[in-house]
Amino acid sequence: MSINEIERIVIRHVSGSKANQIEQIPFVNLTEITIGRDPSSNIAFDSPRDDIVSRRHAVIRVIRGDQISFRLADLGSSNGTFLNGEPITEEKELLPEDTIGLGKNGLKFIFDVQPRPANMVSRTRVIDITDPASTRIIKATGITAASTAAQDAVTKGNISVEPALQKFEPPPKPGIGRETVIRMLGEERRSTSRVWISALAGFVAFAALGGGAFYWKHKHDLEEMKNEEAILASKLDQSTADVEQKAEDAERRRQAERGLTPADIVKQFGNTTAKITRAWRLYDQTTGRPIFHQTISVPVGKRENRTCPAYVNLGEKYGIVRWLTLEDDNRTNIPIGGRASGTGFAVNEQGFMLTNKHVAANWNLAFGQEDPATPDKARSCGWLYEYTGGPSAKSRKLRMPQLIDLSDDAFSDLKAWVPATGGIVFMKDLALAIGAERNVPDPKKGGNRTFFGRNDVLEVRFANSRLSANANLVRSSNDSDAALIKVDTPQRLNTVGIASDDTVRVGETVMALGYPSVAEKMVAISSTIENGQYRENTDVVPVPFVSEGIVALLSPRERTENGVTVVGSSGEVIQMSINSTGAGNSGGPVFNKEGKVIGIFTYGISSGGANTSGAIPIKYGRDLLSAQYP
Repeated sequence: MSINEIERIVIRHVSGSKANQIEQIPFVNLTEITIGRDPSSNIAFDSPRDDIVSRRHAVIRVIRGDQISFRLADLGSSNGTFLNGEPITEEKELLPEDTIGLGKNGLKFIFDVQPRPANMVSRTRVIDITDPASTRIIKATGITAASTAAQDAVTKGNISVEPALQKFEPPPKPGIGRETVIRMLGEERRSTSRVWISALAGFVAFAALGGGAFYWKHKHDLEEMKNEEAILASKLDQSTADVEQKAEDAERRRQAERGLTPADIVKQFGNTTAKITRAWRLYDQTTGRPIFHQTISVPVGKRENRTCPAYVNLGEKYGIVRWLTLEDDNRTNIPIGGRASGTGFAVNEQGFMLTNKHVAANWNLAFGQEDPATPDKARSCGWLYEYTGGPSAKSRKLRMPQLIDLSDDAFSDLKAWVPATGGIVFMKDLALAIGAERNVPDPKKGGNRTFFGRNDVLEVRFANSRLSANANLVRSSNDSDAALIKVDTPQRLNTVGIASDDTVRVGETVMALGYPSVAEKMVAISSTIENGQYRENTDVVPVPFVSEGIVALLSPRERTENGVTVVGSSGEVIQMSINSTGAGNSGGPVFNKEGKVIGIFTYGISSGGANTSGAIPIKYGRDLLSAQYP
């Protein structure tokens, strides 16, 4: 068979931080598949939760010949490698649908190839029959058994039976003797005794019947008295219930008039909110490899080198772009991704939650807020290269760079880059760009989607809980900063109520729930003994943080009236006077005084020494809950 029949290796993750994810590795020129926490591994695990995996844990070797085969080997890992639950000490044959485990009871994934060659089949599944059904024996007894035995004997030919006719004649009647006369007299006396006994029994029965009637009458009177008492008690209870119900209705009306307080909001909806922790990375769609921002070390003096992220000026057509690469250069380059925390709230009992898009799918928004290349002005340097394009490889080159200050307004457009729109991947020899004509994004219109983002970590921890649950991105809005996720939990969740009316009035009271970084942390400290080892655990327990304010301004969405287009500078936003919260509250619910969610808290606004906050209208979150539209 041709080795080209196999196109890709398919890895289906069963557990660990990549649970329910599928990786595909091109098979062309593949000689081995490395596994470990080393980022250069073909199957890489870099999450802190996967610390059971060694840096170089195991390898899958490709054996090429007349027929392709695969061998699994452990690379001296700390916790061992397991094939279908059995530890391996030497190379073992690996077949499609085999399960590979990293560490005893550690994370697992399933190996497969596509398309699968005819000679490469999965292992035969062995079924262990431990409880066979036993034969039930029914014993025939008495005449039936004997008859059956006799019939069997006849059937088998062991007994010959001849039919016979016999004549039976009645015996002669005996004469009446002395004993007969005595017997007849005894029967007569017994008959007379029975007559007297029957008469006496009738009298006793009559007397008993009279007593029974008296007893029944007494019992009936008691039951009537009890029924009357029960009716009176029921009327009294109903009267009391009516009074209590009227009091509750009156309190409900008074509460509706004055609205819910922040204390009411926390009490009723605190457990519907959760702290979200996420970490995402950007990957190349063609190769599946992570994207990095190239850093360059350039001499700035006789004994000094300056290391900064690199940028390339492609001229008026494309402007200044990041120097993106697929190489890590011994971890000197900057990975395109980010880590942060936010807030979400349950809108469905089955685990669906709303949050911000910049919390759950940040690669779809401008990268400026999370760009690790410009964390502060003290480190906002960059090396800018001038690219000179030409018809031949020799004429295309990069001129010597100049040191730039990325905080300068001249480079502000770099913050508008959206990772999901793609970018230029430069070759390592500094001379050529891969697909420069086909793979140049337009930050305003969107370019070829050659990159894709993925959450390596997306965990949800509800209020007052020490345990986190994994979540998955369902979809994100194309119109606003809203996203829908689903948390893996067998429990039916308590949910918020979403406002059906999108009317929001300036001056009305609003309250926000969330988990901002400014809030004091509650820490739970515990100790356990696991596998004979003592360990102390420190867990952060989320406690809801409530903020109150009013709607200060409504920034409108784009609309055109009488030929004039009007739009808010930040899009459609509910601007609030809430200024006691901040980072980490993103994605939390904003309630009105009726306890309905009218918006999703999105960001803080600071200008001229004043601080406010903004929320997107809940209608953008409500749209995400509708898979089908009328």
